[in-house]
Amino acid sequence: MIYTHITLSEEIDSQVRDYCSSHNLKYSQAIRNLVELGLTSFEANNQIDLNNTLLSKILSKSIYTIDLIEKMYSDLEITNNSNPKNNKVLQDFKSKRYKDKFDD
Repeated sequence: MIYTHITLSEEIDSQVRDYCSSHNLKYSQAIRNLVELGLTSFEANNQIDLNNTLLSKILSKSIYTIDLIEKMYSDLEITNNSNPKNNKVLQDFKSKRYKDKFDD
C-alpha cells in the first residue's frame, strides 16, 4: 500500500467525515472508498457517453432511412393501397431475412 498526503478543502473534509460516520469507516478507509467509487463512476460515465453517441448515430441513420423510404414511395406514385401482410413474396423475403439474421 502506498501512503500519500492530500489536502482537502474544509467542505470536502466535512463531507468525508460525514461519510466516515455514516459508514463506520476510518478516515483513510473512507478516502480510499470514495476514490475507488469515483474512478469506477468515471469509467461508467465514459461508457454511457459512448453509448449515447452510438445511439445518436443509429437514430440519425434511422431517420435518414425513413426519409428515403418516404421519398421513394412518393416518387413511385403508387395509388394502390395494398396490405403488406397479404404479399406472399414480401413475407417470404422477411422470413428468410430474419431467419438468416438470428441463426448462429
